[in-house]
Amino acid sequence: MAAEWELDIGDLTNRREVMERYGGSRFGGIEPSSRTPNVLMFSDPGQGAQHGYDYDGWDSDPGSPVYYYTGEGQVGDQSPESKGNGAILKHIEAGRALRLFEAAGPNRGGGKPQLYVGEFHIDPADPWRFREAPDREGRMRQVVVYKLVALDPVRSRAVSHAGTVAQPLEGDVRFDERQLREVALRWLELRTDGGRQSLSLEDIKDFGGGFALADASAELWQPPGFDGLLSIRDERDVERDHMRLEGLTMTLTSTVRSESLAAAGREGLPLIWFQSIGDGQYLAIYPLYVAGREGETFLLSPDETFGRLPEAPDSAFELVMKRYVLAETKRRLHQPVFRAHILRAYGRRCAVCALGHVELLDAAHIIPDAHELGVPAVHNGMALCKLHHSAYDSHLLGITPNRTVEIAPRILTEVDGPTLKYGLQGRHGQDLMVLPHARSDWPDPQLLSQRYEQFRVQAAG
Repeated sequence: MAAEWELDIGDLTNRREVMERYGGSRFGGIEPSSRTPNVLMFSDPGQGAQHGYDYDGWDSDPGSPVYYYTGEGQVGDQSPESKGNGAILKHIEAGRALRLFEAAGPNRGGGKPQLYVGEFHIDPADPWRFREAPDREGRMRQVVVYKLVALDPVRSRAVSHAGTVAQPLEGDVRFDERQLREVALRWLELRTDGGRQSLSLEDIKDFGGGFALADASAELWQPPGFDGLLSIRDERDVERDHMRLEGLTMTLTSTVRSESLAAAGREGLPLIWFQSIGDGQYLAIYPLYVAGREGETFLLSPDETFGRLPEAPDSAFELVMKRYVLAETKRRLHQPVFRAHILRAYGRRCAVCALGHVELLDAAHIIPDAHELGVPAVHNGMALCKLHHSAYDSHLLGITPNRTVEIAPRILTEVDGPTLKYGLQGRHGQDLMVLPHARSDWPDPQLLSQRYEQFRVQAAG
């Protein structure tokens, strides 16, 4: 049974006693307990001072309940997503109390004496900032400094041995918005497997960086304190009327939002595009940059250099760079947007076998995008699982103009286990299992016919 909290503000204890009663370990600076609903935080300003910085301590206003606390990590940049740091950021939603201790003397066995300062909660409006500080090897790095609020500030300040922090988070401290965005992009990269897995709005809330990546009530989102727009949530249906070769375009009707997007463009700040694939699921497309503006219409490109390239290249080098950037845009932007709309149209299921795991589904072109007819439109694509996409591209599987699956004759006679038997041979002569609701989005018969002829030639060879 979990131990009730028995320590009172001002009590002295040590790390061993705290661990035995409330969980955690004897060594970490931030210890989320697995046995009790607490996050145990241990502050030792003297340790930071040895390395040339001290960000732990009270706000300089004597009446303030705010205590500044430096996150974990002694070498390299600290991350707000690490185990201990993330436990602080998510303590409210996890139902955990923040319990602060201060080192109160040298180690006398069982760890240094620890003074219990009291219970705190993170400031939800301004939870943390990056600050510069040397690590234990003397190299400058970014540290995470939290803004904690004492539940009983009068008693906590009275017993605390910590001084005041000369440089609090507000006012003279620069808000490093670019660094915060990079933290968000790193989280998305890991959480979505490089953009392959979809997210719901609830999933997006899992981000523990101290600010929201999107908001359910706003398709254009700018977190408090940010100078520019951070994310765009696109709920539009499958027809894409705002895609150009160079990137995505969007026209804003709100002057405030236009200026917010323009501010992101001036600073070269990365943006996130959450593309709906239906039923509350989104694919994250990132990073995007403002590459151009005409009135209230903005061009967004995944290449931050695009907006600096000349409209009419004057040299062979500029021409090569322009072609390279356009090719990269097609790879990094058009393909994920095409995939998002195909998945939405096909209900996130494989057209051939109805497999429904988004991370295993591709958007397969009927006519390749390098061909003049290979437009990135729903009628020129199908949602296919990786097995059937590879078989389709390898001409082991064909689809007739009437949307019937055919398997190459040489494959039909092979014997090679259940995947071949059920995944390929078993689909021969069967109709596609999944089609879009809108008939206009069904695979174009003429495009299917052209691709099917290639399959027949290859299958007969």
